[in-house]
Amino acid sequence: MKKTAMAVAIASVTAMAAQAGTVTSDGADIVLKTKGGLEAKTADGKASFKVGGRIQLDYNSYDGVMNAVPGKDGSDLFFRRARLELEGHYSDWGYLMSYNLIESGSIDQLHTTYMGFGDLAALTFGQQKEDFGLEDTGSSKWITAMERSLPANAFDTGNNVGAKLHGANDLITYSLGVYKQDIDQNNDLDSAFTARFVVRPMYSENSLIHLGAGYTTRDGKFTQLGSRLGVRGGESGSGAGRIRSRYTGSAVADELEAWNGELAGSFGPMHVMAEYFDGEISGANGAPDIEADGYYVQLGWILTGETRTYKTAIGAFDKIKPSSPSGAWEVFARYDELDVSDTDNIAPVQLIGETGNTLTLGVNWYANELVKIALNYVHAETDEKIGGEDDGDAIVSRIQFAF
Repeated sequence: MKKTAMAVAIASVTAMAAQAGTVTSDGADIVLKTKGGLEAKTADGKASFKVGGRIQLDYNSYDGVMNAVPGKDGSDLFFRRARLELEGHYSDWGYLMSYNLIESGSIDQLHTTYMGFGDLAALTFGQQKEDFGLEDTGSSKWITAMERSLPANAFDTGNNVGAKLHGANDLITYSLGVYKQDIDQNNDLDSAFTARFVVRPMYSENSLIHLGAGYTTRDGKFTQLGSRLGVRGGESGSGAGRIRSRYTGSAVADELEAWNGELAGSFGPMHVMAEYFDGEISGANGAPDIEADGYYVQLGWILTGETRTYKTAIGAFDKIKPSSPSGAWEVFARYDELDVSDTDNIAPVQLIGETGNTLTLGVNWYANELVKIALNYVHAETDEKIGGEDDGDAIVSRIQFAF
C-alpha cells in the first residue's frame, strides 16, 4: 500500500513538472536566493533584483507623563511599520524603492545610485535617507531599542528628494547631500544640506571603534523642537506625551541648524553607543530662536556570544545573526536626555516640559536572521509637569519580520 501511494505521488509530481514549462535566460546564468527575501542575480554579478520588506507589530502600555490624556493609562496595538522594498542593480547603476503600506500608503524611498567611480565616490539621486547621526542612519529593523533616543528623534532629518555623494572603505565613511526641504509661497525651493563623516581607527570582525560627526542646515517653516518620551502610541503617534518647545499663533522659524558627535564600539558580544546633539531653529519675523541639545548613552550585551554586525557603507550597526538554531539573546540599557529650556517660556514660545529624560531597559530575542522579538521597559521624567504629571512608565513590545 505504501509503495502504491509513493508511486502515485511520484507520477503526479512528474506529470505536473511536465506541464509546468521551463525558465530560460538569454544572458548569463541566474542564481536564485530565498534566504532573507527573494533575490535573483546573474552568475557574473552584472545584474540583481531583490524583494524584501519589514513588518513590525507593537503593543504598548504607558501611564503618567507619557500619556497624552492626564491621569489615565494608555495602551495600543498597532503596526509600527510595514514596508515593501525592491532593490537591485544593473552594471554600475543601483536602485531602491521602499513603499510604506500603512498611513494610507506612501513612497518611503525611491532612488538610483551610480557606482562607476568606485567605493569611495557613489552618487545617489532621488528620495533617500539623509545621513545624520549614528542611530538615525541605522535601519529601524536593527536598532537596539524599539524607539530611537530623544535627541535623535528631535533632530531627525527624514527622507527627502535630493542628491548625495557618499563613499566608504574600512577606514572611513562619508556623505555630502543637498535636498529639497519645501517650497514656499513664492514657489522658491527651500533646501537642506547634510554632511556626515565617520572614521574607524579600529575595525575587524570582532572589534570596532567608531568616531563620527554630522552637520545639517535647512530652510523652511519650522514650528517646534521636541520629541516623544520614548514611546509611540497609535498609528499617528498621538497617544503618547511629548517634551517640546513650540511657537504659538502665526510665529514660525525659517531655518534649522544642528550638529552631532558620535562614539561607538563593539568588542565581541559587547557594544556601546553614545551621541550628542545641539541645534536651533531661527525665528522668523522677530520671533525668538528655539534651541535644544541632548545626548544618549547605550550599552548592550549579547548573551549568546555573537558580535553585532556593522555596515561600513553607511557607517552604522546592523543585525545580529544567530549562531544557533535557538536564536540569539541580547540585553541592553540606554539613558537619554533632551533639553529645550534655553528659550524663555514667553509668547510666542510655549514650553511643554523643559528637560526630559528616559531610562530604557530591554531584551531582544533574534529567533533567526528574519524574526526579532523585543520587550522594553521605559521610565520617563520631565523637569516641568505635563498635564499634571512629571514621570511615567511604559512596557513596549514588538514582533518583527524583516526579509
